[in-house]
Amino acid sequence: MVQEDSKLLEEFLKGDEQAFESLVCKYKTVVYGTIHSIVGNIQDAEDVSQEVFLNIYKTLNSFRGQSSLSSWIYRIAVNKSIDNVRKKKNKAISLETELDNDEKLKLLDVLSSKEDSDLVVLEKTEFQKTVSKVMNSLPEKFRVILTLKELEGLSYDEISKIMNISVNKVKVWLFRARKKLKKDLALSD
Repeated sequence: MVQEDSKLLEEFLKGDEQAFESLVCKYKTVVYGTIHSIVGNIQDAEDVSQEVFLNIYKTLNSFRGQSSLSSWIYRIAVNKSIDNVRKKKNKAISLETELDNDEKLKLLDVLSSKEDSDLVVLEKTEFQKTVSKVMNSLPEKFRVILTLKELEGLSYDEISKIMNISVNKVKVWLFRARKKLKKDLALSD
């Protein structure tokens, strides 16, 4: 994976636009998913995703290789997402935004089968809405860290590099984020 990224980066820096398109294709789903989990709505996630890839396009020649290309891309996505959330804080933000189903299922580890009754499906949908509401009410650092660990499945080391914090701080924030999420979910019952 890292070797493939290096090759694409090298080709892009030599002027091959197709190499950049390949990078976009490779990372667009995970970038969008990460952004959506942080910003909390589809329109903002689409806008921020475009900003991220535009930023990557403009600054790819400044990538120094001190981390993996994927970590660098995640970091840009997280930073742009946080910027978006901060800009929106002064406006009324609806807490009723919803995560897409893949994120809900991954976050909650809720597996639905086609054999579920309508009542079970309704209960799961209501629970997913509640989790979405609670996630969007968490402090941004907790939303980011839960997204990177629970939804994206990144390691502590990768999260540390993306968020520019120590691995120990990642563990502490993740512990606190999970605790707060669990507490807030219990209060919302």
